[in-house]
Formats: sequence, structure tokens, C-alpha cells
Amino acid sequence: MGRSRGPLRRLEATLLLGVAPLVRRLPPRVAMRLGRALGRLVHRVDAHHRKLARRNVQSALHVSPAEASRIVREVFAHFGRVTIEVLALPRSLHEPERFRIEGWEHLERAHALGRGVLIYSAHMGNWELFAQQQALRGFPIDFIARPLDNPWLDEAFTRWRELPGNRVLGKHGALRMALKTLKSKRSLAILIDQNQRVPPRLFVPFFGTLAATTPTLGMLAVRTGAPVVPAVSIPHEDGGYTFRYEAPLLVPAEGTDEARADAVTLAATGVLERWIRAQPHTWLWLHDRWKGRPGAGERVLS
Repeated sequence: MGRSRGPLRRLEATLLLGVAPLVRRLPPRVAMRLGRALGRLVHRVDAHHRKLARRNVQSALHVSPAEASRIVREVFAHFGRVTIEVLALPRSLHEPERFRIEGWEHLERAHALGRGVLIYSAHMGNWELFAQQQALRGFPIDFIARPLDNPWLDEAFTRWRELPGNRVLGKHGALRMALKTLKSKRSLAILIDQNQRVPPRLFVPFFGTLAATTPTLGMLAVRTGAPVVPAVSIPHEDGGYTFRYEAPLLVPAEGTDEARADAVTLAATGVLERWIRAQPHTWLWLHDRWKGRPGAGERVLS
């Protein structure tokens, strides 16, 4: 669905932005429970995404129908929680005690190289809170992000995202802006776990099935020499999170630029799969990740 300024979009924005100040007054545990309850309600009424998520889980994880249904219920509950947390995003700037950081030394060493840092992650846990907390600790992030369909919500959301010094880069001219970010020695964040609808794209094995994947991470790593740092968000039942940085991916020193970039894409996708297997209830199975199919001339990696 394209961006729209129709009356329904205006109503949607008015309702959500009107609720946001109330949500920010709730204790984190209460807000978490409210969000999970909201997610469970959506699970009951959204048959389309419920069925899609169940099919994705069964196909990828090879679990029983009953286990797939249990995971999907938790996925809806988790993303209900994330929705409420996003509405409360400005408040989280003042709650560092809710968040535990692991592997910070990997980020510091990567930045010390002076080439900027490519941080990649997935739609799991709460990547928005992760970016916020990194900026507060001295390394603000630039995002490559698609604007929300609702322009009023997008305006507010962008403002909240940028409060701690982060910057949102639109899709238009993203590569040029990404190169500028890395040249200025900032962090550049890329989420690489969604279906890449248009070229350029690579088809990469993901849970045993080819998935259309952006080549941007690998291309930037080879072109700029910026280290590639995996970062994952892990939720806790008390309303907090652990944000974990892992050691940078190894970028092959030999081979063509294309082969080296492909190796980065394959390795990064493998890390995502490991994370998702460890906490499947926190990943966005509601997205049709395997929808794309290779067209004429498109490359398939193995």
C-alpha cells in the first residue's frame, strides 16, 4: 500500500498519537502486559497474518502444527509489546536501567578503525530501542528505512527516532547517503531480513529456502572497508532488553568484489538464522519473507 493522506490515515494517526502520552506514563511492566494483550487480540482477529505466520514457522522450523501455533501466538503478543514500546519511545531515553548491553567492546573496536561501522540486524526484539540506547552511549546511528504508509505517523516516528542523535535516511538515494554516513565515521544500520521486492537482489538460502535478499550490506562492506557488526535484541519478561553486539563478520581478502560481497551476505544471513532459531517468538514471521522468486538474470547463492 502506498503512502496516503486520506481521512482514515488521519484518524489512525490521531488515535495513536493521542494514546502515546498515556502509554508513556505506564510502568514498563504494565506497558509490556498491555502490549502483549493487544497482540493477542490482533492474533484472534487477523486470520490472514495468523495463517501466513503459521505456514512460515512450520516450513522453516519443521515443528508440529501445535508448536507452530504456540510460537505464532507469542509472535503476535511480542509485536503488540513492541507497538506499545514504540509509542513510548521518547520515555525510553530516560530509562537506561531497563537495558543491558553485551559485547560493547566489539562496537568500540570497530569504530576505532575510523571507517564507520555497518551494523546489521533483523526485525526481532525491539531494534528501535536498541538504536536509541546505542546513540545515548556515544555512537549515533543512521538508518536506511522505508517511510511509513501513514505520513503523519511517519513524521512523528522519525522525530522520535532522531531524538538521541540518530538520523533516518530515506530509500531514495540511500546508497549515496550510506556512503556519506560511513565516510563521516558514523554507524549505519541495515535490517536485512525482509523480502527484497525489486532488483538489485540476491537469492540466498534462509532456513533451507531461497529468499530475496538485499546485496547492500555486502556491497558496502567491500567498497568501504567498514567492519560489519551483528547486533541482536533480546527481550526480558520484566520489560527490559539485552542488546548484544557480536564480533565483526570476516570479509574475505581475496576474490572478486562480487564474490567477497556475496560471502558477507551469506554469512550475515546465517547469523540471522541462528538468532531466530534461538528465540523464534521474537522474529517477524508475519512478513512474507519467501515471497520472491528468481527472475531472468538474477543471481542465486548457495
